[in-house]
Amino acid sequence: MRVLRVPASREGRSQAGFRASSICARGARATKLARHVAPAAAVVADTDDAPSTSAPSAPRPAGAAALAAASAAMLGSLPVPLSFEHRAGVRDAAGRVMLKNLPLPELEEWCASVGEPPKRAKQLYRWLYGNRKWIRNLDQADSDASAFSGAFKAKVASGASLAGGLQLQSVHTARDGTRKLVFALVGDWEGGDGPAGSARGTVETVLIPMTNRQGQNLRYTACLSTQVGCAMNCQFCYTGRMGLLGNLSTAQIVEQVVEARRYLAEQEVQIPIANIVFMGMGEPLHNYDAVMSAIEILATGLELSRNKIIVSTVGLVPEMRRFIASGRAKLAVSLHATTDEVRDWIVPTNRRYPLDQLLGALREAFPYGKRKGDDFVVIEYVLLAGVNDTLADAERLLALTSDIYCLVNLIVFNPHDGTQFKRSSDDDVRAFRAVFLAAGRPCTVRASKGDDEMAACGQLGDVNLSPRPAPMLRPPEALAARLAAGAGAALQA
Repeated sequence: MRVLRVPASREGRSQAGFRASSICARGARATKLARHVAPAAAVVADTDDAPSTSAPSAPRPAGAAALAAASAAMLGSLPVPLSFEHRAGVRDAAGRVMLKNLPLPELEEWCASVGEPPKRAKQLYRWLYGNRKWIRNLDQADSDASAFSGAFKAKVASGASLAGGLQLQSVHTARDGTRKLVFALVGDWEGGDGPAGSARGTVETVLIPMTNRQGQNLRYTACLSTQVGCAMNCQFCYTGRMGLLGNLSTAQIVEQVVEARRYLAEQEVQIPIANIVFMGMGEPLHNYDAVMSAIEILATGLELSRNKIIVSTVGLVPEMRRFIASGRAKLAVSLHATTDEVRDWIVPTNRRYPLDQLLGALREAFPYGKRKGDDFVVIEYVLLAGVNDTLADAERLLALTSDIYCLVNLIVFNPHDGTQFKRSSDDDVRAFRAVFLAAGRPCTVRASKGDDEMAACGQLGDVNLSPRPAPMLRPPEALAARLAAGAGAALQA
């Protein structure tokens, strides 16, 4: 047996080595593997026992055939690294790639890794997310001219999955037409930050009807969840009382919209889901990577306008800066207080990122009078009786946001079991808003929808499912005394 060394010239490289370079073109790790495979495939055993007079630089055809076969066998046994492997939740417990976790560029990369062209990724993307397709398995496309080949089905079956990680469990319809969809988390696979919480419990999605002045329902806004529970412990929020049980994966976030569209189609409801708000269970920027990938799929796969996607945060400043710089969707900030003393209590994240840091970042990103177009931030402010709803609070909020290009959105508090807060009176809400209108500043009041089915803002989740509910915090002494003397709210020390 003779050993031949193939030169490093372009002609001398094996077709398998070239294929390795093509397959592994994406990502630094992939490129590194391609460089490693070609030299390794250059040393092979020539099975021709007859003496050879040919130079090492010109191997005989039989040797070249053996080279190609050995290289192909090597490629078939080596795992092809993917540039997104570092992201948690990409694979399930069996090691299969969860394809619904992948935006289109990453889906194209996976297709390339199994020898499929980019057009296959686009074809799959259309069947997963295209209007009235939403397939759960590839066989559902068989009746169409653009059906998948048996070879591609085999590749998916051997190393990938189309599971979305959610199963619709129940639907609750409120008097005003708001629909709350409760999903069970299913599947033996990892979620956004590993296995904890990803395959147990439930998450909730709300379809909010958006009506015109004549009361006609023109479209739905889908309020999406990003976590099971929430770690932020906002004192007025029922979800916050659960604590954090786990992050959702990209697939589990997107699947909420896919399943909601499928449900409406089955109910023969012709009203589209046109707006997306990340204001359900969880803090979106606390699950940053999964949410950003989900936004890409929502915009490119489900064809939702980025201008109609809003991500709400309590103010995780570093992640918020990254999000603003990405320009992928609109931003809303849950402010809820005008002093650090009060916000430290009702939004504990303020103890890490106080008002000066949070508002400073917004002033840099959304300076009033210096921006073009409609790129503004929404300031969310829940009104709590005797806590943050005084005229003095309104004047401070007006001053704090005077140099920020923003819309102030007032939220009526929605009560829940065990709450320590009360809803502000209609007169107090109108008086608070009047301060902004008198100054010529835009200020809206968010209508409370779905509260009779625990589907309104701040009512999602189930504290009874949490093994360790978040603690109720002690209010500031001055505020507690004032509330005890005048507001009558049953605050818990």
